[in-house]
Amino acid sequence: MLSLILLQQIAQLFIIIFLGWAIVKAGILKSEDSRVLSMLLLYVIIPCVILNAFQIERTTDTVRMMELSLLSALMMNVLSLVLGRLSAKLFCLNTVETASVMYSNCTNMVVPLVIGIFGEDWVMYVTCYSIVQTILVWTHARILISGKKEISLRDLVCNVNILAIAIGLFLFAFQIQLPAVIRSAFAMAGNTMGPVAMLIIGMLMADMDMQHLRSYRQLWKPVLLRLIVLPVILVCVAKYSGLAALAPHGETLIIISLLSVIAPSANIVTQFSQMFGRDALYASLINTVTMLLCIITMPLMITLFQM
Repeated sequence: MLSLILLQQIAQLFIIIFLGWAIVKAGILKSEDSRVLSMLLLYVIIPCVILNAFQIERTTDTVRMMELSLLSALMMNVLSLVLGRLSAKLFCLNTVETASVMYSNCTNMVVPLVIGIFGEDWVMYVTCYSIVQTILVWTHARILISGKKEISLRDLVCNVNILAIAIGLFLFAFQIQLPAVIRSAFAMAGNTMGPVAMLIIGMLMADMDMQHLRSYRQLWKPVLLRLIVLPVILVCVAKYSGLAALAPHGETLIIISLLSVIAPSANIVTQFSQMFGRDALYASLINTVTMLLCIITMPLMITLFQM
């Protein structure tokens, strides 16, 4: 049943992707116009979603659930790095392919799905995964893609998502409730996250020459690993690890972590590839193809977990 709901939610997001693609193909907007939406998403909408997510009552159960979410997020991310490293050796992957296998689109894709399936109260547990991955992205992923063993603590600390999470955790820890009018405004802004994120993807896809697929004969490797091989292994680990018994609603929390780790490849890989002179076009192609195919693979993986 959950898999069907997930399929329906992903299908809705794909319809919005098509609309983004259509408005560019129709000449109404240009692909580069998506930059404005990207800035709004990063600096306004996502922080609103995160801050609102932490406006819940702190109880023994919610604390235990957060602890389980962080534990499962840490386990999933570490396993992703280990499996990604092994895959790089076994399949002779380059840096862009390896990073695309290791890191998933755990915010823009997963938050709208969790809201649609479980409700807004569960977004806080997606941010637990986001905390772990964001730290790894700005340390490990940056080093991997740049080839330089330098960690930019400034970029990590000043990351908008990290700042929003830090403020949200502070408000949650001290049970500081924002005025109702502010919470309502944040909720209204947050409700646009899924549509805006998918419009951006569609607009970028419209400007992509899919003929480039022929130039990358190894594309199937990172796509297969990102959507099938790693998810199957991680689903089996999650299913038989016993973690779900450690907190109330444990199975739901594990499913949220799984949704985060089995999502398409992360957009940040493309951005880092542009910054550090890697093959950004290839990174973008991997991201696009995994996005298109996840409508099939994500429900399948959740079905496998629930069997």
